[in-house]
Amino acid sequence: MKAIAYHAPGDFRYEDVPDPKLLADTDVLVRVTRTAICGSDLHLWHGFPAPDVGFAVGHEFVGVVEEAGPGVRSVRRGDRVLTSCTSGCGLCTSCRGGLWSGCSVTTAAGSQNVFGFSLALPGGQAEAVRVPFADANLFRIPAGLDDEHALFLTDILPTGYMGAEWAEVGPGDTVVVFGCGPVGSFAQRASQLRGAARVIAVDLDEGRLTRARARGCEAVNSSTTDLGAYVLERTHGRGADAVIEAVGRPELLLRAFEIARAGGRIASIGVVTAPVELPYMQLFLKNLTLRTGLVNPQRFIPALLPLIESGRLDPTEIITHRLPLARGVHGYEIFESHAEDVLKVVLQP
Repeated sequence: MKAIAYHAPGDFRYEDVPDPKLLADTDVLVRVTRTAICGSDLHLWHGFPAPDVGFAVGHEFVGVVEEAGPGVRSVRRGDRVLTSCTSGCGLCTSCRGGLWSGCSVTTAAGSQNVFGFSLALPGGQAEAVRVPFADANLFRIPAGLDDEHALFLTDILPTGYMGAEWAEVGPGDTVVVFGCGPVGSFAQRASQLRGAARVIAVDLDEGRLTRARARGCEAVNSSTTDLGAYVLERTHGRGADAVIEAVGRPELLLRAFEIARAGGRIASIGVVTAPVELPYMQLFLKNLTLRTGLVNPQRFIPALLPLIESGRLDPTEIITHRLPLARGVHGYEIFESHAEDVLKVVLQP
């Protein structure tokens, strides 16, 4: 089958890879109908270490069940499904406690349990993909919902909502969101849904800031505006109630400690790959709360899906580019460079 395959940083190729096969009774084969390029995929593009080469990348995908193992109970051939980006067994202590991303089975011996980062769990930027432990990781797409409205439930929509939840965003809050990319955009929407009075969206990309303004946010370019002074002015000198870091840059996380009010809450949902020296005394003296971690879409999908069905949440607002899978490498190139006013690239096999 055809897929976007990893060979080296900056070297992704549209090529033939082995067809997926059922390896266990609890596996399902999904024919992919829509997939997307995520900011986390760019970490591989930029040099995040991979254990091998030639695997299909991508962890955001939806499709149709083509074959299900005899142990699968929740879906059957022909069902339209979306897949959690993180794979859990559903039965271990971590999974039963709501931490599928920390599954003791799928992360055994240091294994990677996010689709599209190794040959052990190839990704969904492909014509088909094997989904292990299907009952824990697959969700049916309602008949009235098209693929694109369901697609981002696989990762970035739950991640954005998780940021707002971890930052304990509530009615009347002033929230600062670092990043107007796909995850940051959903963190902004989630903050609004949870009752924030003011969402301050921070970025350097004017095109993305324009979209944030259209979303109802106050948009701040931190290269031209003193963010600290701006936040203090908007909060009568208190600071932000909540700060969500959705980029994955150490300096932005440190900035969050500065602009949060005493007793403020900080959620770090961007993937920070560099070491961060935390200013512990600043956290301690300001009584700040910091939460971070990998998303568990299995927990958020049941809550977010009805919001999409009801029309209160439209995830497709972030889509700027739709390309055939064969042009997926071009999608990576424009996404990485912020070319063509790109925000989110969706691919169709």
